[in-house]
Amino acid sequence: MKKRITAALILNILVVISTAAITISYYFYSNNPLVESGFDSYKFFTTDSNILAAVSSLVMIPFEIGILRGKSEKLPYAAIVFKLIGMTSVMLTFFTVMFLLLPVYGPKFLLLGTAFYMHLAGPLAALVTFLFLETDHRVKLSHTLFALIPVVLYGAVYLTEVVIIGEKNGGWSDFYTFNRGGYWYVTVFIMLGFTYLIAFLARLVHNKLSKDKRR
Repeated sequence: MKKRITAALILNILVVISTAAITISYYFYSNNPLVESGFDSYKFFTTDSNILAAVSSLVMIPFEIGILRGKSEKLPYAAIVFKLIGMTSVMLTFFTVMFLLLPVYGPKFLLLGTAFYMHLAGPLAALVTFLFLETDHRVKLSHTLFALIPVVLYGAVYLTEVVIIGEKNGGWSDFYTFNRGGYWYVTVFIMLGFTYLIAFLARLVHNKLSKDKRR
């Protein structure tokens, strides 16, 4: 129990510190030609999802310290569901980079420097903590739907900037290539479906390892 919580605590602290440091660094330096200032970095789901995952890790830290100090026995269920939301978001970033963007931009652009953490290390840290370490409760199937919220919100903004406003009128370029060929409406269903698949499969593994089931 204590070894599991200690490992989760260490990973969560590393996630919070790393994400904060990298996000702040964007205000001083960026090797991404699409980012002209630190504020520009927030238009990328990569940045937003990593911040969300870091916040879900930050929420866990005091509860895990409380368990190690003997003040409580379980992590709150709501915190675990929040971690599911953050983990699903960064894993969507991971899979999007690996299978969609890597062939377009190449490994040098997507996996070197700070991108290594934001696209690979950060998402995997969130996955490991949720699947194997923060397993104090089984997650209800209906609560996997909460994992869609960040994608729906970001998708609405991306659609507005890329499709409705358009780059020529001051909107964003289609840097994720989601509107390639004008098929943004197909991409919407694919991304929502894949996001839910991540949350659904992660819940299956998490629940198989949960303390509730072992009891």
